Amino acid sequence: MNLHPKRTAASVAILVATLITSAGCASGSTPVSTTAAATGDAYPVMVSSCGADYTYDHAPKRVLLGAPGVIDTLDALGVGDRAIGYALADLDSGEAKAHPQLTQNTTDWTPSKEYLAGAAPDLFIANDEQQFSGDGAAGLDDLRTLGTGLYVLGDYCAGAAAKPSVDAVYDDIDALGTIFDVPQRAKALNDKLRGRVSAAAALRGDQQLTVASVTIADGTVYALTGAGYQAVLNALDLKNVFSDAGANFTQISREDVITADPDIIFVTYAGKGEKDAAIASAKSLFAGSRASEDGRVFGQDENAFQAGGVRIIEVVEQAAKDAFAD
Repeated sequence: MNLHPKRTAASVAILVATLITSAGCASGSTPVSTTAAATGDAYPVMVSSCGADYTYDHAPKRVLLGAPGVIDTLDALGVGDRAIGYALADLDSGEAKAHPQLTQNTTDWTPSKEYLAGAAPDLFIANDEQQFSGDGAAGLDDLRTLGTGLYVLGDYCAGAAAKPSVDAVYDDIDALGTIFDVPQRAKALNDKLRGRVSAAAALRGDQQLTVASVTIADGTVYALTGAGYQAVLNALDLKNVFSDAGANFTQISREDVITADPDIIFVTYAGKGEKDAAIASAKSLFAGSRASEDGRVFGQDENAFQAGGVRIIEVVEQAAKDAFAD
C-alpha cells in the first residue's frame, strides 16, 4: 500500500505486515453476478461479491472505502458524494481535502466494530475481504447486523488466487454501476478505460521485455506478483521474471534481482515525495543489473494498487510510457 511521505520507519513495518497478510488474498471461483428485480425498476438489486449475495433496496448513501484512493473510481462514476470515509487513513494524499464529506476515517486496515457501527454505512467497498478478519476487527456478521453491503474490489477474496487482469477493473465498475443505478455511466467509463489500455499497449510495438516488480522495506526486497501488479504487466505483455516466486509477496535477495537481470525494474514508492528516493535506492541496491546500468528503474505508486479501480489503469499508462520510451 502507499505510504504518506511523512510516515515513520515503524509505519513501513506496518506496510510490510499488511502486504504479507494480504499476500494470500484470493478470490472466489465464481464471477461477480448482478440480478435486478423482474419489475424493470432499478431496485431491489442483488450484487454478489466474494461468494455472498447482497441486496440493495436503494442506491447507497453512506459508503465507506477500504482505502482513500477508491474515491477516484466513485468520482469517475459520478457518485463520489456518497462516500463518507475510509480505512487506511494514513494513505490520504489529498482525498479528504478534495472531498470535505470524508470525515468517518480510521488509520486501521481492518476496521474495528466500533468504527463500523459509528459510521453506520450502507455499503463498504473493500480492497480485500481480509479487511474483515483479525482480532478486534469487524467481521462479515457485523456487516450483516448493520445491514451494510460489501463489495470487494479486484475480487480479492478468500478461496483462490485473484485474477491478474485489468478485466477485474471493468468488472468492478460494472458491478458498482449496478449497485448505484448508473449502468450507462459504467459502460461509458469502461469503454474509455479499455481504449486507454489499448493505446498504452500499442506503445510496445514488437518489443519483448522482462520486468522485476519489487518493493523495498528497510533494505529487504520483496517480489510483487499479486493480481494487481501482474495485471499491469499482463496488460502490456511484459514478462515478470519472478512470476514463479510461489506467492503474491515474496522476500528475495538483491542478488536474485541482479541474477535475473530484467530489462526493467519497477519499484513501489510510498507517496509522491518518495518516488525519487525509491528509484535511487533501487538503482544502488541493484547496481550491476542491466536495468540499473541502463537507467531503466521506474517507480510505481503503491497507493494506486491499494485503491484499485481507475487508478490501476493510470498505472498501466505510466508503466507503458516508462517501459516503451525511446
